[in-house]
Amino acid sequence: MPNNLFMFILLLSVAAARENSKAEVIYETSSSLSIADVREQIIKDVLGGELDPEHKHQVRVLISPGQHKTSLQLDHPALSYTSWEGVPITEVDGSTSLPIISGGIEVPFNRFTSWDSSGSILKASLKNLGATDLGKMTSGNAVADCQHDKVGLTINGEQLVLARWPNINISDSTTADGWIWTHANVDDDIPIHAGFKSMNDVSDPDAARLLNWANESNPYVHIYGEWDWADAYASITSIVEGKDGFVSIEYDNTDGAPLTKPYARWMGVNLLCELDSPGEYYIDEDEQALYVFPPSPLKRTDSVMLGYQPGAVVNITSAVSNVTLKQVDVRDGRHEGVHVEGAIGVRVENVISHGHGTNGIVLEGAIGATVKGNSVYDVGCSGIRASAGVAMTLEKGKMRIEFNDVHHHARWKRSYQPGIFWSGVNNSFVGNTISVAPHNCMLGGGDFGDGVENVFESNSLADCTFETTDSGGFYTCGQGGFAFVNRGNVLRNNTFLRVRNTAGMGVQIASSQAVYLDDQMSDWLITDNTFVDCEVGTFTGGGRRNIIANNTYINVGTVHYLNNQGMNWDKDTVCDGCSEIKPPGYSEGETVCSTGAATWMASFGPAAEGWASKWPEMLTIGDDYCGEPAYSSLTDNVYCGSLAGEAYFLGCPQGTDADCSDAADEEGWMFHIGGNTFL
Repeated sequence: MPNNLFMFILLLSVAAARENSKAEVIYETSSSLSIADVREQIIKDVLGGELDPEHKHQVRVLISPGQHKTSLQLDHPALSYTSWEGVPITEVDGSTSLPIISGGIEVPFNRFTSWDSSGSILKASLKNLGATDLGKMTSGNAVADCQHDKVGLTINGEQLVLARWPNINISDSTTADGWIWTHANVDDDIPIHAGFKSMNDVSDPDAARLLNWANESNPYVHIYGEWDWADAYASITSIVEGKDGFVSIEYDNTDGAPLTKPYARWMGVNLLCELDSPGEYYIDEDEQALYVFPPSPLKRTDSVMLGYQPGAVVNITSAVSNVTLKQVDVRDGRHEGVHVEGAIGVRVENVISHGHGTNGIVLEGAIGATVKGNSVYDVGCSGIRASAGVAMTLEKGKMRIEFNDVHHHARWKRSYQPGIFWSGVNNSFVGNTISVAPHNCMLGGGDFGDGVENVFESNSLADCTFETTDSGGFYTCGQGGFAFVNRGNVLRNNTFLRVRNTAGMGVQIASSQAVYLDDQMSDWLITDNTFVDCEVGTFTGGGRRNIIANNTYINVGTVHYLNNQGMNWDKDTVCDGCSEIKPPGYSEGETVCSTGAATWMASFGPAAEGWASKWPEMLTIGDDYCGEPAYSSLTDNVYCGSLAGEAYFLGCPQGTDADCSDAADEEGWMFHIGGNTFL
């Protein structure tokens, strides 16, 4: 039954619902009526006829202040057209606190005892708390996988990190979030493999400490092994001191972790012997014990929570439609905070999602969803992942991802875990702020997901790619046959600030760019954007019909980089030997030939007529300046300032716009440059 305090309101509301199709029915949680209780009551009332099964009423669930240690499962048709709203409270200092939906298990204060002589490190038994599955370390592909299944830890909502070496150093000005790496020593005369040596011999304490890891139960390496744009975790299989006094580490790469090139960046993780810095923790699964170095001395009033809930803390399935989640603080998930899959018309508004092992908010096939005004931070992988609409059928997604603030994501897997991942058809991303990203701030489309007629407008992207190279603050890639079938996208009136590598490199020297259309990605309009203090402003790796116009570049090293890779090293994906007419993709029955995929989409695909009508040039694309950056242009942009030395614009020195205008023509490319102003 609903709370007795609201029984009278509820009965009147239900009665009114039968008379008035727009009547509002209110439920409220309390100390005696949990979120799960209310969920069950609504289902019961709908099935019993107390609420209109046609959902013509409006059901509001008011979630009371405080911490609710439970998940929220919206997975029954009777829960459609419900709005789950937190009741905020104003604190003494004037700040606002939202009700907390926590997927965690609390570790009581009286379980903690001192573990080291200083009393800084504490130990607590996890037995009989209900934490029967503490997760595990995982490995995987350096690009595709999030690689996280480990139970996490928060104290008062602040996410702690697994014990590691080197330690996080938040005062290090070269890295936006304090992560520090060491480097691998690999002999030049030995083929690269899943292993490396210490940089110095054991006379160096930082080399000698590695030998202690041999006594750990499950040590892992976290490594940027073959590229400075892809990291992975891998189980350490061997730690030995060689005759030369150097320590050799070998690891298991059977799940896809990269091999190790000379000077690769790496760190050790999941190491009890390295629990020596405030904000670190370690969980012994066999002993069922937690070891923690709190950021500050632990108090009885502190909330220590295991990030335990598997899956999502709030789960919204295709069984429901038109539900709303608003004004709640969702935290302490082992995996995701909020997951919406296949549900139509969902709204997620003014939600704080943080302290999760993988992603903050995820929408998959969520047609017509609105995600607005949310704050996402301290998540292990992506901040927001939003996908709706299908390119092959031109089904529109109609998602609106607006005015969200995403920062300090990718706290576990560093690369390919953007602040906002996007995919689909006819979606809009407006007014979002994304910052402190070791790799991409925004990533999507191409071989990551469909990307047709999406709009990205008035977003702010700052401090992206600070730990990686050959990367983009805004990144999309045309590999896998997708270069010419992601069309009609608009990047307009956005601001890009400090997009560059600051944390150093390992195995390669390459640039970071604010906007990166990689591997012949085509048909983008990039206009009225502002780039400030970026290594490279805009980058087009070949591609066709890309319009870069009316942008402002301030203190940018390279304003725009253009190549013609489709005419040389990448021509086999568009011209030479590229004759398959199939859907794009890597699987059997698909093709990585972008021209063939474009022809198939406009000739044989399920929405071929629509594709051919919108983009008739796709029907003859293989015979129309094949491989050239054709029909693209770079016009009416403004550039001022230079970070160091001479600035370059398409390889031409500052102040030589006339020569730059002719540069593409001199190469025989169908590419226009003109009207750009250098101040």
